[in-house]
Amino acid sequence: MSAPTADEQLLHSMQMLSRNGSILELEPGAVIFRAGEPGDCLYGVLEGSVRLTWGDGSEAECLGTGRCFGQGALVQPDHRRYGTATATEPTKLIVMQREGMLFAIEQLPMFALQLLESTERRLQHLRALAA
Repeated sequence: MSAPTADEQLLHSMQMLSRNGSILELEPGAVIFRAGEPGDCLYGVLEGSVRLTWGDGSEAECLGTGRCFGQGALVQPDHRRYGTATATEPTKLIVMQREGMLFAIEQLPMFALQLLESTERRLQHLRALAA
């Protein structure tokens, strides 16, 4: 059995520490957020998949179970979403607001490292796609 990925570790921590365990259930085609909208939460894919497209409509990536997205909204005041996120199949997401993130870091400092590692891996992936 392989070691859990950074996203899987982050998702597990989100599930353990999320104050209200906010779960969002979506049908295929449901828009989670659109480019330019204000963002105030991080999402983790519990089931299903999400397609992320840039503001111009070009596809950025498709994220499946165990992946996280929307991290910028937790650390950047007045964050605006860079792209649009859409469910591509029946999808279940866990949602963590900024307050939940601060609570998670207080209760489990390793959460901050998991968040950073997950973000860095996504940036590496996006750089590879752009090259």
